[in-house]
Amino acid sequence: MIFNFKNIIYSKVGTGPHLCFLHGFCEDSTIWQSLADTLSQDYTVICIDLPGFGRSRDLSFGTLDEVARQINKLLKAEDIESCILLGHSMGGYIAAAYAALFPTELKALALVHSTALADSPSKEVNRQKSIDFIAKNGSQEFFRLFIPGLVALEHRGRLREQLTALVNQTSDRSILAGLSAMKERPSHLETIAQLDKPILFMKGEEDTHYSTDEIYTQAAAASICQLSVLQGVGHLSMLENPEKCLVEVQRFLTFVEAIS
Repeated sequence: MIFNFKNIIYSKVGTGPHLCFLHGFCEDSTIWQSLADTLSQDYTVICIDLPGFGRSRDLSFGTLDEVARQINKLLKAEDIESCILLGHSMGGYIAAAYAALFPTELKALALVHSTALADSPSKEVNRQKSIDFIAKNGSQEFFRLFIPGLVALEHRGRLREQLTALVNQTSDRSILAGLSAMKERPSHLETIAQLDKPILFMKGEEDTHYSTDEIYTQAAAASICQLSVLQGVGHLSMLENPEKCLVEVQRFLTFVEAIS
């Protein structure tokens, strides 16, 4: 079923412990559809269209902390005291901010093709170049370069049309706001180190957004974690190979339930 909380649109299906999914930059909650269909057999699955994206596109996207607070208010409106929060890419940045702000309201945290670290200096420069380019020229040329890097080479032909339709629904305003928020985010490595809850780090072997060493460093800092490196996928395993992504998420959820 589809719900509206202060113009943030989200779906909720299933019964049981609560899972909350946050999509990434220029995406919407439909990226989680395959996982939600299966996981809703055992869990209450909430998939949110973040402010400025998808069906919540009329809202403004603020800082990552501001969005994390909006999500917390939504979950409180659902009477959810504790949830397992899973975020993809930018959604993982928001999930890390949520963990810093509301650690006692998390049962577990999953960073799916994401990182808790801040942008490196070179990434900050590249984000600013993208901001300047889009502000001057619009988003179409940006997307032409952006889309191929989302998936492994073997999946590009199959997913190109789907990805193009997905990202093209995003307004230039939301693109610029998202890029600025990601560029300005702090590192949450200390948050990861102090969080006494299970954490999943999932990385595609062919994902060029984050190095494997970067993910290993964060996993080593966590007190309770699962590290999953998926072969044959890039930055969007839930679309590239949903079965493989589901197996790792289910393995994590089983681990969370076993130690709870």
